[in-house]
Amino acid sequence: MATSGRSGSSKNSRSTSKKTTRSTSSRSSSSRGNSRKNAPVKEDTGFAGVVKKFASSKAASPIIFIAAVLLIVGIDLLVSWNKYDLFFKILGIEVLIAVVVWVILTLVFSRKNTAGSEDEYEDEV
Repeated sequence: MATSGRSGSSKNSRSTSKKTTRSTSSRSSSSRGNSRKNAPVKEDTGFAGVVKKFASSKAASPIIFIAAVLLIVGIDLLVSWNKYDLFFKILGIEVLIAVVVWVILTLVFSRKNTAGSEDEYEDEV
């Protein structure tokens, strides 16, 4: 009898769990459909939203440029330990490197723009 009692109780618990699973799944599927239809559009709030809005504004590039220049000059001052001759040497080297990189990038991107208009130059030769 003890074994039949155990099997009977397990049958009851299984049937109960099946019922709750079915009712829960029917509820969740109906609530899923409703939540997709009625879900409000979330706007970016907080720090990430502010950064995205600032990056898309017209003031972003000049402010970022000024901040980068100030950061480089500050790092140069820290490295040179107020030895101004060393500071100006480091700064001069950085300016030369920046000019060389700017010229190379200008040449690379200008060739990409003129690659589509090669027909104009073929007539001149």
